[in-house]
Amino acid sequence: MPRIPEETIQQVLAATDIVDLVGRSVKLRRMGSTFSGLCPFHNEKSPSFYVYPSNASYHCFGCGAGGTAIRFLMEHDGMGFVEAVKRLGDAAGIRIEEEVWDAQAEESAKVRAALLRVHKEVTEWYHLLLTRHACGDAARAYLKSRGMNSDLAKRWQLGYAPPSGDALREWAADHDISEGLLIDSGIMAAGDPESDRPGTYPRFRHRLMFPIRNDNGEVIAFSGRLLEANAKAAKYLNSSETPLFTKSRVLFGFDRSKRPISKAGQALIVEGQIDMITVFEAGFENVVASQGTAFTELHAKLLKRHADEVLLCFDSDNAGFKAAEKAFQILAPTGLNVKVAAIPAGEDPDSLIRKQGKEAFSSLLGKAADFIDFQIEASGSRRNLTEMRERVRFAEEMAVNVRLFESPVAREASIQRVAVRLNLPEETFRRQVIRGMTSGNKAGSSIKTNASSGHQLLVSQDKTATLLCRLVLSSAEVAQWLRASGKESLLQDLPGTELLSLVWHSKFDPAEPSSVSAFLSSLEPVEENAFAEMLAQSAPPGGLEEAAHALEAMETSRLQTQISRAQTQLKQPGLSPEAEGKIHQQIIAWRKEYLDRRKRS
Repeated sequence: MPRIPEETIQQVLAATDIVDLVGRSVKLRRMGSTFSGLCPFHNEKSPSFYVYPSNASYHCFGCGAGGTAIRFLMEHDGMGFVEAVKRLGDAAGIRIEEEVWDAQAEESAKVRAALLRVHKEVTEWYHLLLTRHACGDAARAYLKSRGMNSDLAKRWQLGYAPPSGDALREWAADHDISEGLLIDSGIMAAGDPESDRPGTYPRFRHRLMFPIRNDNGEVIAFSGRLLEANAKAAKYLNSSETPLFTKSRVLFGFDRSKRPISKAGQALIVEGQIDMITVFEAGFENVVASQGTAFTELHAKLLKRHADEVLLCFDSDNAGFKAAEKAFQILAPTGLNVKVAAIPAGEDPDSLIRKQGKEAFSSLLGKAADFIDFQIEASGSRRNLTEMRERVRFAEEMAVNVRLFESPVAREASIQRVAVRLNLPEETFRRQVIRGMTSGNKAGSSIKTNASSGHQLLVSQDKTATLLCRLVLSSAEVAQWLRASGKESLLQDLPGTELLSLVWHSKFDPAEPSSVSAFLSSLEPVEENAFAEMLAQSAPPGGLEEAAHALEAMETSRLQTQISRAQTQLKQPGLSPEAEGKIHQQIIAWRKEYLDRRKRS
């Protein structure tokens, strides 16, 4: 794969003022040699987010997010690594050249660029047909019936796909876009030679078109709304999956709403594009749409990065209840608090706002119930809960969802509420919940963010190894001494030294912040977060002398580990007398070395 040279990355990071970069998105306040502000990656009222100019890094003590300027762009703006480096390089006037040419990667990049171009230009064409051509009359009439004017259509770049493929082919020919590229983009589809539709045809025909965008606002797919009331085709049709578009990763409108969601700490979730646009235009900008597809763990992970709570605004019919329950089962294990706003029967967010105004919708949001309470009301009203047998059966259904809560506090509160509402002994229902909470059958798996996983990785490390890591990060003298010590072999025998191994085998210069940043940017996100947390701590005292003591302590620990492993080997059945004798001799030698070290210390 193409790779940006480490020297270039270091040059880019050295030329980037991380305080200036972060300060464009976060209001920072100087605190001595550091800067602090409200974390852009989770909702908080008191600042726990710090930027450290001295080592060109950032770290949040609240959610654990951290890293370099490159990581900030990747996490905050949804960029890939190369894209983030190029963005910083452009700002600094540094030309980025990838070191290794890879034919496959080069071709993939060309395909992606071509697909983005097609989507951009066809979006403009669809929009032109909607706003200026007679063929778009039906689509304009539909928008008018939904209270949507031309200004709104322009803001969201809505469009119209004509019923015939001839118009699309003619437009593509004028814009030098091949039919093969239209097929690859999902805008056209290949027909079945055995059917009455051979050749190719437009995937979207006589539909109101909604561009679907990635986090950066680039059009990557479409959703088309059918305009014929009596047609047998699906009311909404989404693009097929392409190298640009994977529906399990994309939420409609997220490119516009991610900042409001982060600010509010809450995401409103509606079912369709029109609902999303209407709610957003009414001033509730922290809203996304699920596009009629099932929620996935990737959707949940995306929302968890920006919010602590989601509020489901689904229809009140049986399909809406099932959709809400499925969404809860994906969202709850992430630690998100899930609420449900009970939309009146026969209405959706769009119709409610148009008929009763945004105040009515705001009032409905204010009355939103926790999902467990909503489930009791929605399901309980359709069941005869006066019978104990039915209550017990319903309690088991409730227990399945109560088990999903990541927080023990939330789980316990839900147990108490369900027991009271169903008139069951609290301890009985608690046992019912606990009975199913084994690692093998707990529904849903908790999604770990890079930040929390980074903290867990750091906690899992050997404390002495972590101290040695911090000493290396703060002293070029210690780094040079450790790398020249020739004692890397102890890393193979000691658990919890993964981060120390990365430092030991690296070449960065701790005295150069850009060199440290370049090292961090070469790591996996979880590792980068762990090191960012280290850098956020004060440098440990002691320097080279303390490092020598730490390494000595680790060598002593290795001897203890080796002795323990050898003693385990002696218990293995079928061990020959010769092998047993060698192990005993090795244990004696290791014990002697261990005692000698203890005497010297």
